[in-house]
Formats: sequence, structure tokens, C-alpha cells
Amino acid sequence: MVRATTMPTPRTLQLQRFPDRTLPALLRAIARRRPDATFLRVLDGPRQDAPPRDVTFSAFEQGVRRAAASLSRAGLRAGDRVLMLADNSPAWQEVSLGAQALRAEPAALFSSLASEPARAIALRVKPRVAFVSGPSQWEKLAPAAGELVAAGLVAVVTTEPLAAGAVPPGVRVLMAAEVSGEAAASLDDAAWSALVDAVGEEDPFLMIFTSGTTGRPKGVRLPQRSIVHAIDAGNLAVGTSQDDLGVHFLPFAHVAGHDQFFLAVAQGHALVLVLRREDIERSFGFGPTYAFSVPLIYDRFRTAVEAKVESLRPPLRRLARAALAAGVRVRVEGSRSLVDRLLTRLADRLVGGPLREKLGGRIRALFSGGAPASPALFRFLEGLGIPCVELYGMTETGGMVSSNLLHGKRRPGCAGVLTPDHEVRFDVDGELLLRGPLLFSGYLEPEDDAGAFTADGFYRTGDRARIDEEGFLRVEGRKKHLLVLSTGKKLAPEPLEQAIAGTPPFQGAVLLGEGRPFVSAAVFVAPDFLARLAAEGRDAAEALLPVVRSALHAFSDYEKPHKLLVIPGSPADHPSIVTPTLKVKREAVIAFLGPRLAALYEPRVKPAAS
Repeated sequence: MVRATTMPTPRTLQLQRFPDRTLPALLRAIARRRPDATFLRVLDGPRQDAPPRDVTFSAFEQGVRRAAASLSRAGLRAGDRVLMLADNSPAWQEVSLGAQALRAEPAALFSSLASEPARAIALRVKPRVAFVSGPSQWEKLAPAAGELVAAGLVAVVTTEPLAAGAVPPGVRVLMAAEVSGEAAASLDDAAWSALVDAVGEEDPFLMIFTSGTTGRPKGVRLPQRSIVHAIDAGNLAVGTSQDDLGVHFLPFAHVAGHDQFFLAVAQGHALVLVLRREDIERSFGFGPTYAFSVPLIYDRFRTAVEAKVESLRPPLRRLARAALAAGVRVRVEGSRSLVDRLLTRLADRLVGGPLREKLGGRIRALFSGGAPASPALFRFLEGLGIPCVELYGMTETGGMVSSNLLHGKRRPGCAGVLTPDHEVRFDVDGELLLRGPLLFSGYLEPEDDAGAFTADGFYRTGDRARIDEEGFLRVEGRKKHLLVLSTGKKLAPEPLEQAIAGTPPFQGAVLLGEGRPFVSAAVFVAPDFLARLAAEGRDAAEALLPVVRSALHAFSDYEKPHKLLVIPGSPADHPSIVTPTLKVKREAVIAFLGPRLAALYEPRVKPAAS
């Protein structure tokens, strides 16, 4: 039985709703209002010094119109699905929005997904059309091509040519340029407006796949109302306007990537669209006013700055450390000490100024979502006068539950202020329960809905949370064992742990990495096997890591451990970490490992000689 627990009154976000309530309508409105304004500055040139390719709002809308016309001619109809297995590009969104205008349902997969899970998901989606980046992505689906055709596949859209005979007979291969490029036939104003006006709030926006606690990815079906309510919630909270320029590099298989993209559409501001990871640093050279990322990217900036501080000569290094600490005391803790304020100015001069220049010189804020930002990262950025504005949400809520405020109070480890579009309560075990218009319309397979909702329609988030004494939301951890990396990727550990435990010489395994940039694992190995490795002069963790990764060949790379901690014996040999029925207690393993686990994730910064 669910009971609402007593809690302080939560604060709620101030909303300013957009008048149009679907993405095609929002796009049409901004293309009319700011047709010649630059929307996308696309970094897709082969050289680092190549200028960006600029796309106006009008040109982008025309690409969507052409995609809708091309997909319709290819046989896509309302209720059909388009599988999106491709890297970010303007064409990705043109095809997706073109499908939405036809009231079809795009289904987004991470382009980095391994072949087996990509095929398995494709067979569940049963797409009418598949959109791929080129041969490398189509090859993931090719072994199941016959089954996909039998399920309804009629066309493949690709950004790069496929080899002759790569697709089954009868399946059309269309180049993306033929679908949404300037040479493709478009819809006139009347035909386009007729399509846009027919799209309703309950029609599809996107299906996104996210890991369930059993390890099987669930297809989260998001309607138009969910994404529009999400950008309503962010509209005032993040403090952006049509004058801003954002850096966009989150993948379109991640709901946060769409939240940023479509808030820019709705507000009419521009984005530097980064298509390759190696161009992220270059993107800041175009003078963005903000960036939105998972915390991992910002942690890299922090690590680089800290490494530079450590490389200074001892007197200056000590002074820089003291100045950074003073900045935190002044800007985070509220110190009014004259000494602290003077040292804060020094921190700005020594560290903050160079970091701002590295970020393009115009940064007003760094927004963080997709995974919790660590208090250390928050304190570092805020101490340098760079607002770290964290948003909290999940795929099933359109990426939005709460947000901190650019112009308002922020605290480390705080998920911010709830959107009033969520009705909120807490289960007796502290689990956050939500009901309202941001929620998804259901999972791809109805059986996945079982247990996801309370009897009266509240969604079970799986997160333990509370409202603090100031009315802010505090998220205190996962109710179950789903791991959320600092990259925003999610994985269910149990299938991987079972695969490792079933491979000699392992007697058990526990995956680790919550809030970290990569997965690690604690593995249990018989003492005599470890003794043999030691006799050969081999490090057990280094010797066994390839064995672990080989055992997980069917999983995606981000799910595989990058480092190991080796525990002698079986779990049963360590009573403190198992239940009476010999089930491993994950939190007990983390406590058991203690400093060893923390050391595994410490940045490798070599201190300068004193």
C-alpha cells in the first residue's frame, strides 16, 4: 500500500508555456518568426580549422518538410515506426520530425550500441523505415534483414552509400540527401500546415530505449505533450533566450539531447551542433553562452585545471589551492571574510579567467543532466563563478522532474525545484512517485508496464528522494541496482554479473560505477588461482580483465568493466557481504572495498616535485 509521507512544502518552478503544443507546430512558428536567423552551426568539416556549416530556422524547417514528403512517398504512414540507428546530424532530426509530422513514431538507439542488442531491439520495433549513418550501422542489422522485411521494412535511409546488394530485394535505399536535402521535393505551405495541424499532443514524439533492472532495454514511448511540457519547465529555469548560443553534443538517443535541441527551437536560439567527440573542445571556440552535458565532460575540465595547478612551483601551487578553496567558501558557503574575498579574486585571475577563455569567453552557465553532478564538481565550478545548473529527470518523464535555477539559489547535491506539471508523493520507502502530463504513454511491450505504476497512476521512479527543509528536491540514490554512469549511460548489472560468474576462474562478480565515468567490477577468485598468478609475477587485476571483457563480448563496450578489484574466495567466504540466503549485498561490497574502490577512480595526476 502506498502512503504519502509527511514532508516540507516543495518549491515549484515558475512556468511560461509555449503557445504551440507539438514540435512540428513549434518549428513552424519559429521558422515564420525568425526565418533567416541561424539555428545550427554544424561542425562537420574534416579539418579542425574548417568553418561551421550554418543552417537557418527556415532551412531546417524546409529539410523537415522534404523529409515528410519523402517518407510519405516511401510508404510511411501514421502508426508506423522509423528506427533511428545513426550518429547525430541535422538529417537525424529532419527525418525524425518528418516522421512525427506524419504521426509515425521514431525509435532512437545509441549509435554505439553493439550488434546483438541493436538487432534485438530492431526486431521488437518492427520499423517501416530504418535510418542509419552508413555501412557500419546497417551491418549491425543486416543479419536480421529478412525478419525485418517480413515485419514490414520497406526502406533504408542512409547518410553514406551502402554496398550493392547490402539490403534485401524490394527494400529501397535512399540517401539522406535525397530525403531531406535541397534536391528533394518538398511540401507546399498548405500541405505542410495541414500535416502540422493534424498532429496532436498524444501523437508520437519518440521512443527511447533505456535499461530496466532485469537488463532488457525497455522502449519508452514519449508523446508530443511530454517533450513540450519538459521544455515548458526549462524555459524560465535555465534563463536562456533567443540571444543565446548553446553547445550541443548529447546524443539524440538520450532524452536530454532532445530537451536542449527543442528548447532552442521553441526559444529561437542557436546551437553549435557537435557531431564528433573530438570536436567538443573546438566547439567552445565559437563563443557559446552555455553548454548542456552529462557531468563527465565538465569533470574533464576540472581534472585538467587541477593537473595544471599541481604542476605549478610549490609556493604558487599552495597559493592557487588556497584561492580555489576561498572561492568555494565565498560563493558556495557564503563567507564574507575579507581575506577570502581577496583570495577569490586571485582564483578568478589564476584559474577562473583561463578556464572561461578555454570555454570561449562568453559562458554564462554550464547545465548538467543525465546523471548526478558530484558535489566536488559543483563546488569547483561555482567557486570560480561559473554557475553549475543541474537538472533532474529520466526518460519516462521526458527528461524533466526538477531543475535548479540559473537566477536563484543552488546547493551541491540538490536536484532543484520541482515542475508543477508533476503531482508528487513519496512511498513509505522514500521512492519518488510522479503523476502528470510529462509522463510517457507506456512501454513498447505492455508487460513492462507491470509494476511501473501505482494503482492510481503514479509512476514509480525507482529513486529514493525527499524534500529538504528549504523545499528543494534531494535524490538519495536508486531504489534498485540500475547503474547510472556519469556519462548518462545506464545499465542493469545482473546479466553481466551472471556472465562473469559463469566464466572460469570467477566465482562471483559485482559491477560498480554509479555516478562514475566507467564501469568497474569486483570479482571473486579462488585463492589458489590467485597464488598461481602471483608465482608467475602477474598482477591479478591486469591478467583477469581481458578474461572478463571476453566473457561480455555480447554486451556494448560501455557496459564492460575497465578496471577490476579482485577479492579472494567466493562471496560465501565473506559473511558480511551476503544475506542469509547467500545473495550478495551490493552496498555491503562497496563498504567492504572502501578506499580501494575510491582509489580506482582517482584521476592520475602526477604531483610536481616540491
